[in-house]
Amino acid sequence: MHQNIHLYDNKTKKDFFCLFDLGELFPGRKLLVNISTSIVSLVSGDRKQDEYVIAQRILTEAEMRMLLPLLASPTCCQQEVLQASYYCAYDFLVRSMLFSDVNTNAQWNKLVQERRDRLYLAQQKKAKRTEMRGVYNALFGLRQKLEPLGLTVRTRRDGYYLALHSS
Repeated sequence: MHQNIHLYDNKTKKDFFCLFDLGELFPGRKLLVNISTSIVSLVSGDRKQDEYVIAQRILTEAEMRMLLPLLASPTCCQQEVLQASYYCAYDFLVRSMLFSDVNTNAQWNKLVQERRDRLYLAQQKKAKRTEMRGVYNALFGLRQKLEPLGLTVRTRRDGYYLALHSS
C-alpha cells in the first residue's frame, strides 16, 4: 500500500482529517479518516465521480487507536506498536503517527521499546495473550467495521497488516 497522507484542519468545526491513499492495496480508493470524530470513509480516488464517499463507519477510540498505526505501517505493524498506541494518550498517538517531530518521535520510540520489553516478559511467563487482550479486542472490532469498506486486518508472525477483505 502506497502511503500518501494529506492533513486537513477544518478550523470552523475543529475537525481534523487525514486522507490515506490505499495505492496498490485498493486501486482508485482512499481512506478519509476524521481523527476528531473517529469516522472512517472509503472514498473514490477521483473526486469527479458522482459517489465520492463509497462507505463510512464510526469507530470507537480503541479501534481508531489500532487503525492509525496500521495506516502508518501498512505492510507490517508490530504488536508492541499496537500495544503502545492502545495505552498512550490519544493526542500523543495522533502526533506521533501523523507528524514528524524529533521529541515526539523519541518519546514514541521509548514507549514502543517499553512495550516490547513488557511483551517479552509476558511471553516468558506465558501471559502474552493476557497482556494483549485489549489490543486483540480492539482489532476484532476494527476488523468487523473495516469489512464493509472492503478491508480487513490480517496477522503475520511479526505483526499485523491491512489487506483486502475477501467475501
